[in-house]
Amino acid sequence: MSSAISELTKTINNMSSAITDLNVNVNQLLSNFRESEKPHQFDCGLSSQQFPLSSEEELQMLDTGLSQKETRDRFMAMVTRLSSDDPKASMRFVLSYLLTPEVASKFTLLSTSSKRALQKCTFYGCIRSALTHRFLSSSVNEKDLGKLYDIATQGYFHDIRDKMIKRSRRKDNQLQSTILTNITIIVYKNELAIALDMHNNRCLSLCYTVVQL
Repeated sequence: MSSAISELTKTINNMSSAITDLNVNVNQLLSNFRESEKPHQFDCGLSSQQFPLSSEEELQMLDTGLSQKETRDRFMAMVTRLSSDDPKASMRFVLSYLLTPEVASKFTLLSTSSKRALQKCTFYGCIRSALTHRFLSSSVNEKDLGKLYDIATQGYFHDIRDKMIKRSRRKDNQLQSTILTNITIIVYKNELAIALDMHNNRCLSLCYTVVQL
């Protein structure tokens, strides 16, 4: 009899420990998810600039800083270092390096009713100037390079749109999974509470019977 009660107590303790661990894991998952959504701190000095930019305010600070010739020269030198041997690939890579998808999704090459024009941003003009200086040659003129930049930028925004759609779907799936997990925990806890109550009643009844005997 004592052995059965001891085994039951051990099983109940193991189940309780498993539920506690599950709760901790779920809470940690939610905490990590919320932490990943927080923007990083921004330092306006270009030498310690934290790219990609995580807000339109940071982008505006960069644009304002580029009004200074020294900052502009350093920025364009950075763009040149980031470039490859292909004008289109270079433009797409530099934009990906500078902007988070969330910030990029607020823009398009030309303005629309809901999005700002990237062409009006100082930093974008600096990128084009730096790449033109890099790729301009006797066989490639400035007009042709401009067309390549436009094509690359439009392709970049197309990729951003697809990425944001996929990210939104992934967040929805994560939310549904979290809700389902929480529901499972609640149901599991309720079932365990009922089982514990039933076992406790049985143990009390059994102990009472033993005492009576």
